[in-house]
Amino acid sequence: MLLNGEVWEMKKPFLIIIDGPMGSGKSTISELLHKKMGGKTALISLDKLKRIVSEYKMDSFEHIELAAKSGAAMTDVYLKEKINVIVEKAFTKEQHLKAFLKLVKTKNKTIIYQLEIPFEIGLSRVKEREKLKEKGIPKNKIKEKVTRNYQHFNESRYKEAKVFDSSKFTPRKIVNQIIKDLK
Repeated sequence: MLLNGEVWEMKKPFLIIIDGPMGSGKSTISELLHKKMGGKTALISLDKLKRIVSEYKMDSFEHIELAAKSGAAMTDVYLKEKINVIVEKAFTKEQHLKAFLKLVKTKNKTIIYQLEIPFEIGLSRVKEREKLKEKGIPKNKIKEKVTRNYQHFNESRYKEAKVFDSSKFTPRKIVNQIIKDLK
């Protein structure tokens, strides 16, 4: 694997999970990390997976379950093929994260990162992002959805996760720290 211009070999591929509430920077950090890792690294967004099924309904338990199962199956295949995996998702309940990890039958190195951010900053990021989308969260439901998401996240943080406050660190600094952790 090529990392910052140096060759970096790993005997076993790794699994990185980027978790956090809405607006915390999961997608930005995951995409930067994916680019920086290069080589054989897959980026799986469970939020994107749940939207590939027609008739997707926001907050549909069925779509969330299907995305988790599909993402876990993809993760298993990639790891067996010696491809590193980055999974990006807001696991709003600890049991959802544990259920995902049970579906992924791996003995590979797994590191879980949780991003946190003050509610008002996260809310403003989500509002800004939703302005750019044609179809997304209805404007009058954004604050309600973000509030619910933050409540779930704060009620069930994963105790073994490494935590970053994404309002205090740039995405690049977080990515650089994750790369240091992998070495």
